[in-house]
Amino acid sequence: MSFAGVRQAFLQSCRAMAGEFPDLDAVRDWFAAKDRCHRFEVRQVPLASLNQWHYAPGPLRLVHRSGRFFSIEGIRVETGFGPAPTWDQPIINQPEVGILGLLAREIDGVLHFLMQAKMEPGNINILQLSPTVQATHSNYSRVHQGSAPRYLEYFTEPGLARVLLDQLQPEQGARFLRKRNRNMVVAVDGPVPMHEDFCWLTLGQIKALLAHDNIVNMDARTVVSLIPLADPDESPDYGLVDGVTGFGLDIYLSFCRSDKERHTMDRLMAWLTAGKARHAMRVLPLPLDRLRSWMVTDTDIRHESGLYFSVIGVDVAAKTRESTRWSQPLLHHKGQGLVGFLCQRHGGVLHFLARGSLEPGNRDGMEIGPTVACSEVAARSQRTCPPRFLEHFLDPEHLVVRYDTVQSEEGGRFYHFQNRYMVVELPPGQNLALPEHYIWMTLGQLWRMARHGHVNIEARNLIACLGLLETLP
Repeated sequence: MSFAGVRQAFLQSCRAMAGEFPDLDAVRDWFAAKDRCHRFEVRQVPLASLNQWHYAPGPLRLVHRSGRFFSIEGIRVETGFGPAPTWDQPIINQPEVGILGLLAREIDGVLHFLMQAKMEPGNINILQLSPTVQATHSNYSRVHQGSAPRYLEYFTEPGLARVLLDQLQPEQGARFLRKRNRNMVVAVDGPVPMHEDFCWLTLGQIKALLAHDNIVNMDARTVVSLIPLADPDESPDYGLVDGVTGFGLDIYLSFCRSDKERHTMDRLMAWLTAGKARHAMRVLPLPLDRLRSWMVTDTDIRHESGLYFSVIGVDVAAKTRESTRWSQPLLHHKGQGLVGFLCQRHGGVLHFLARGSLEPGNRDGMEIGPTVACSEVAARSQRTCPPRFLEHFLDPEHLVVRYDTVQSEEGGRFYHFQNRYMVVELPPGQNLALPEHYIWMTLGQLWRMARHGHVNIEARNLIACLGLLETLP
């Protein structure tokens, strides 16, 4: 299938609100039934009592007995970018590349994606919809001595499926040290053996579920964000979106090529390259017990101010997982965060205000982030220097709120960490004074940057939530 054919199949799937499930209510009923029939146990415990985890010396860090999965280590950060010139923090070191994969097939002429009702110990509601395969290398190589993830072979064995998308993408640079995952979409022609915890959904159904809080998990969102809704090198084909209206049509047109783009791709690449060259961040490894202002105990690891995040331990029982019982550390954020894009029409084409984001865990310096991304937004909004443009999201009374939901972050590493995801539209012609690390981009330009690994996970997760939602019946 050509790129044009794949793109049209994706777009058709994005418009389809009926498929194996006749409507969204049927999807929600299936998901609610899964939630009722499974019983999971997640119990917070002291770090010192975690089975197979311990504090290892030289330098002090929290590790698994196998030496695999991940570790909690300390770093000191020094930079001239941003309000804080230096700080210490724990960070997750997980050098393995995991697989986040969606298996696709046509059903009655419409592309469907195999989604899993999957528990993660850190999810605020335990069960959420995940990609077909969501597994670290340690998991799918069975270090835990459990079973292999279902459907893994379609992503690892050549010839079983056609690869439609295969990209290495960065994880949260503020919490992971140079972590990347392989984001994949593969397609099969014939039937696939079904398991009761999996279901086939159209892309339109997935994006409609993203209009609701805490149903589609972070790992599914990052893969969905990479699925193109149009060819950004081609002009709009209005025949493909006949009946699409309002903001949904704006999203499609922002994905297509236009002579109304504020900046060329060459200009955007020069902006990002200059940011990488101009702004540096020095990251030094430190033992956990030498981190300034952090307390390391047998119970947890926490900042003495009570802000930021802590490292806690949990014991887990889940009969539906490859390993049915385990213990692990999780990063715990008490307050809700905010991830937001400002958007505005320039020459009639919707643009999004992107921000150069420099985090200690980034592999290659500055990445492209959303307009605003901050944890504990309530506390940060009270500081003397809150994040720039935050006020547009906290008080959007005279603006148009295009998207506003609460979504969980990755429940396998974060405990009850939620962000409010927002897209707020400014009136045309309203000028903003932009610092040098902000720039306007269309969705098509963001997608081009994302396919090369330049867009961070917060921005990708928000892009995933944008679809052709305003359509005629």
